[in-house]
Amino acid sequence: MRQGSLDLALTWDGKQIVAAAVVSTRPQVASLLRAWPAAGLSDRVCHLFGICRQAQAAAAALCVRSARGERLAPGALDELALPVALETISEHLCHLLIAWPTLLADPLRPPRVAVCGDWRRRLRAVADRQSAATVAAELVGWLDEAELPSPGDDSPRAATVPLLPLLPAAEWEGMVAVDDFALRPTLAGEAAETGALARQAGEATITGLLAAGRRLQARLQARVLELRWLAAALADPPRLSALVDACPVHAGVGLARVETARGSLLHRVELAGDGVAHYLMVAPTEWNFHPQGAFVREISGCPATSRRAAQAAAERLALSLDPCVAFSCRFVDA
Repeated sequence: MRQGSLDLALTWDGKQIVAAAVVSTRPQVASLLRAWPAAGLSDRVCHLFGICRQAQAAAAALCVRSARGERLAPGALDELALPVALETISEHLCHLLIAWPTLLADPLRPPRVAVCGDWRRRLRAVADRQSAATVAAELVGWLDEAELPSPGDDSPRAATVPLLPLLPAAEWEGMVAVDDFALRPTLAGEAAETGALARQAGEATITGLLAAGRRLQARLQARVLELRWLAAALADPPRLSALVDACPVHAGVGLARVETARGSLLHRVELAGDGVAHYLMVAPTEWNFHPQGAFVREISGCPATSRRAAQAAAERLALSLDPCVAFSCRFVDA
């Protein structure tokens, strides 16, 4: 299935980026699930996505089971969360080892494709708690020695958006009913940023970087801290349940939240008999690339004395927010 892309339109006046807009061609996948049998929904969702498949499948499974009134024991949540955790580790490593070095194009720090591929193979081989604990120990040891990228120029941002708190599934029901919430989600009427930065914002290192206005570095460092948290959780499976949550709204309606590498993912299903009557998905990209979201707010007012500098700043910011589809920048007249 075609995944779509983000078109990042930059208005540049020769001195700074004065405004920005985001045009998304991401398809509305949820519409393809209407009338789909509930029993096969998780597999169907998994096949529709090229990335974050395990998180999407877990969210689908959770909201269907909640809609049916099933109560999941803590052990069942751990089991659902394990592939989500492994997938999140893989996504973070690809971001740090391949995506950033590729964008920065520093010949002294090339993309580490082989290293990333080796980690992905090890993560795919995890089949039980023992192998998960083994990989967790290896990951911690590797992080202690690894040289990870710097985002380059990280000037303080003139404007930012609030960080999205980690809310339980039950608190989302009243908000997702708002028109166009899936396309333009807000919290208390405001755009917000989701992702590792939001989840790790309470850590002292991140607090210091945010206070200094170094938001790009804070996002990178938050991923490293989250890798350490995930490694600890692999060795202590009950901690993994923090990644997944679901609630029955009422008979035949369920809502699920799953924490992915890119942020909070929401699924909501309404069942009619054994099939799907209505489905809603809210992906992290809709938060971070909201028309008044983190990308638009932070890039607007960014100093740039050339188009090349403006594009580089926009690309660094976009990558730090890690959209789930490809993105490209273009200029419009000031």
